[in-house]
Amino acid sequence: MKKHLIFLQIAGSISLLFMLFHFAFYKLFDWQHTLNCLSQNNSSILLTYHYISILITGFMGIIPLFQTKALLNSSLRYSILSMFGLFYLIRIVTEFTLFGFAKSQSPVIIIMCTIPMILYTLPLFYKTK
Repeated sequence: MKKHLIFLQIAGSISLLFMLFHFAFYKLFDWQHTLNCLSQNNSSILLTYHYISILITGFMGIIPLFQTKALLNSSLRYSILSMFGLFYLIRIVTEFTLFGFAKSQSPVIIIMCTIPMILYTLPLFYKTK
């Protein structure tokens, strides 16, 4: 069980890094100006989903870091950890289907999403006592 605690804490830390990175998107991608080409509704939808992504990645970081044992001993671990793993799997798939593979950044994104996906999934196969 100790290694599963460490797995979840590492995955949670990576999720918090993603959350912090997402906080920087507005300035990093100059969304104040670059989203002007979208309609007000489309821009609002994108920003709303972006804020939700920040909330979800924060949740995916805080719960495994601060409630690791409770999560592993709960029957909810199957649904919660499955959702966390699927979140990163979807991001990996969209790297190819929506963003297009870029030799400079895609390998980094794929590796950084694969690590938490695996680390969130491994404890699903662990039997609690």
